[in-house]
Amino acid sequence: MGFFICYILCNFSYWFNFKLVLIFLMKKIITLLILVFSSLILFGNDINRTMGRDTDPKSISDISRFKIFTKKAIWEALSLPGMRFMANMIFSDNIISYLDIDDKIVAFTIDDGFCGKNNPNGDMTDEVVELFKKYNSKATFFTSGSHCDYTSYESIKKLLDDGHEIANHGMYDFPYNKHSESEFKIDFDSTHNQLKKYTDNIPKWYRAPHAKTSKIIDEFLDKEGYLHIMCDGFANDTSIPDPEWISSFILRKINNGSIILIHMPEKGFREWNFKAMELTLKGLKEQGYEVVTFSELYNSI
Repeated sequence: MGFFICYILCNFSYWFNFKLVLIFLMKKIITLLILVFSSLILFGNDINRTMGRDTDPKSISDISRFKIFTKKAIWEALSLPGMRFMANMIFSDNIISYLDIDDKIVAFTIDDGFCGKNNPNGDMTDEVVELFKKYNSKATFFTSGSHCDYTSYESIKKLLDDGHEIANHGMYDFPYNKHSESEFKIDFDSTHNQLKKYTDNIPKWYRAPHAKTSKIIDEFLDKEGYLHIMCDGFANDTSIPDPEWISSFILRKINNGSIILIHMPEKGFREWNFKAMELTLKGLKEQGYEVVTFSELYNSI
């Protein structure tokens, strides 16, 4: 009898450990698939030498319906376990993609503001500010320093006076994960000094362009007292020019404490994101969410 009990316990232990190993391997495989597919969809094949806006579609007519359908299908498949699961798999523990809160509050973030150098007449800052005012909402603009040159000082000051905030997103729209600490510091400080032209109240939030980080970046931000902010509400809006789908995807995936990301629209470039923003803000209000800056969300904990 004792031998039988021992046999059962040993086999139970074996199968229990086998299942743990299997679960571990499955998680690693899922993580690898997410990293590979999201890198291909988000960043293209030459992510370290080109800016996102150089390879992304500028208008809806720049990409075929089949490609749009394929990108949507892959993005939907990747997000089946949930955007928070996806973020937890991709990003390290020190990166914030959402906050665990009970209240119906979400942070709205906008990347790459305000207007790219290759589109000097495309600025839509005033229109975006008025749109957010219409829905009594606020946003954190993760700003590329080089994108401030073709937006008026008055427009950015008005944005700040309306309760929005600007935060560091690097000088340029390309990955910094291959930079040395000294190279990254130069870029980080240059961006900070650019933003200081508009306000001294720059929050200690940073978002790496293309969501590409590194140990050097993480250690630098930690040393400087900055938090690295990503998101759990993103619909790959830079390469899927369908505002209705972008909005629908975000509204289906977010929860209390979510961090939403839609990239800055410009006239003639990613202009579809203006409509995506409006549809998303409208949907959030209908669902009873308060839409705030990341600072307000963070301070609500």
